[in-house]
Formats: sequence, structure tokens, C-alpha cells
Amino acid sequence: MARIADVSMSTVSAVLNGKDIVRDETKLRILKVIDQLGYRPDLYASNLARRETRILGLIVSNLVNPFFAETAQLFEHEAHQLGYQVSLASTGFSSSQLRLSVEQMLSMRVAGLALITSEFNTRAFQMLQLSATPSVFLDVGVPGPHISNIRVDTRKGMALAVGHLVDLGHRDILLIRNSQKMAKEPSLLSHRYRNEGFKSVIERFRNKGVEGHIVDVPGPGPDAGYRAIQMALETKSFTAVVAITDMVALGAFRGINEAGLRIPQDISVVGFDNTYISEFTNPALTTINIPKGQLSKTAVELLLGAIQDMAPGQELTLPTELVVRGSTGPPATTS
Repeated sequence: MARIADVSMSTVSAVLNGKDIVRDETKLRILKVIDQLGYRPDLYASNLARRETRILGLIVSNLVNPFFAETAQLFEHEAHQLGYQVSLASTGFSSSQLRLSVEQMLSMRVAGLALITSEFNTRAFQMLQLSATPSVFLDVGVPGPHISNIRVDTRKGMALAVGHLVDLGHRDILLIRNSQKMAKEPSLLSHRYRNEGFKSVIERFRNKGVEGHIVDVPGPGPDAGYRAIQMALETKSFTAVVAITDMVALGAFRGINEAGLRIPQDISVVGFDNTYISEFTNPALTTINIPKGQLSKTAVELLLGAIQDMAPGQELTLPTELVVRGSTGPPATTS
């Protein structure tokens, strides 16, 4: 390439690396040769040679769940806007897979790493501390010199969900969870926060005669929600459901419809996350919005602050909000 363009290798390297030290005429000649040859730089080899990368790592819990898929897409968009590529991995909600994914990202020498996961692994966290790799966690991290943590106010979100149902007149409210395994409390931190929020707000409304019920069925969201509703309809009395995620709500919809009941005339349903599917259920799903765009933008900004300016780690909190759609209404006894 250098020979064809009649320049030195260092001049070609400067153009490929975006350095503004080459005359425009020469740069155009080199770019024309690059286009003619169909050359594509080996980014990985280049990163190794420079001992630095323009690659951000992103680890999420699951790519089937729209919350993580949408967040990953938004994160990638933000990174591309700032000249960074993204290397993506998912854990399947496995703590041990999270550790392996962190090891893989560190071996690639990513410039920074975002862990948008519900699970946590102590060993993975220690590796990031020792490597001094700029990192951002969702909820589960502990801020440090190069580690930030973004918290989502899920307790407030659950208070908004239950408060909305109470205002409509509901007094028997069911929470559906899908823990990873049979347990008294959810194992995933984000689910524990939502569970605690539900219990707390139910206690606050007891003076209004509000009762809370919980059904927990392990497994993937829609399947767990479907089986939980089948179980609850046989054993519980309730007029409204709060699902711990939109995916769980999706399964609840099917179970309610198959039982010959109507949403919201017979049972109101509230989801959590405000994923894109919530607008396309019938009726559209009332849910708690987690600002995924703001989450992704904040994660990238925190990483680049640490990478480029050596900014110390921070802990930030993102708000949640209620999005009211057609799946909630007054209970049949008061409508």
C-alpha cells in the first residue's frame, strides 16, 4: 500500500490511525489506494501493538430479554458515536459465566467494561479492581478509583406500580416472580429490590385494607408468568397483578386469557422495564419505565471519563416512572 501510494509506512499508519499530521493531498492519495485495494485494518492486531484499544466491552445477562437487548443496542450506538467499537457477551444469568466473560474481556484488553447484569461474581469484581480497567456496573457494583455503579430506583418503581393499582381501587394484589431456583427470596439483586419494594409498599397501604400475595415460579419470564397465573388462580384471591418484568407479564397475559378472564375488566396487570413488547400486547401493558437510553448514555460517559480523563468512579441513581396503558383499570366490584 505504501509503495503504491509512494509514501512511507509511517505516513500510511498516521492516516489509518486518524492522526492529523498528513497533508490533505497525500491523505487523499492514500485513501484512494486503500479503497482500490479493499483494505480493512485488523483492529485487534492494531490494539495489541499500541497496547490500547478503542473497544468497550459490554456484558449483559440475557439477549432474549428485550430489556438487555435494547440496552445493548443503545450502548453500542452511544459508543459508535464517540469512535468506539463494542465487544458483547451474555451470561445467561450465570455468576460463573460472568467471571469467564470478564476474563475474556480483560484478555482482549478492552478500554473499558460495562456490566449490565442482574447477577454478581466476587472474583470477577476483584479481577477488575486489580486490572485497573475502567468499569461500570448496574446496581451490583461498589464504586472505587476506576469503578462506577449505576443504580436504578426500582423500589420507587414498585411503589408507583402498587400505588397506581390502589388508587384504582384494588385491594388484593399479586406479585409474580421468576427466581432462578426455588427460594424464599429472589437470588438476583434487581429482583430482590423489586420484591422488597413490593413488600414495603403493601405494608404502607395495609391501613387501606390492601393485601399482597406473592407467587414465585422459576424459569424463563413468559413461561414462569404463565405457570404462576395458573397456580395463583387456583389458590389466591386477587384483582390485580404486578409482574417482576414485562416478560413475566407476557406469560401472565396468556394465562389470564386462557382462563376466560379479561384484562383489565377482571384482572389488571402491571409490568416492569417498559420494553418494546409492552406497547404491542392486547391491551397495551401498563409498566414501570427504566430509562434505557439514559442508562446506556451514562454508562458510556462514565467509562470514557475514566479512560480519557482518569475520572474517579461514581455512583449515580436513575429514576423510574409509571407508564399507564390499557392493561389496568378499576376492579370489577367497584367499576
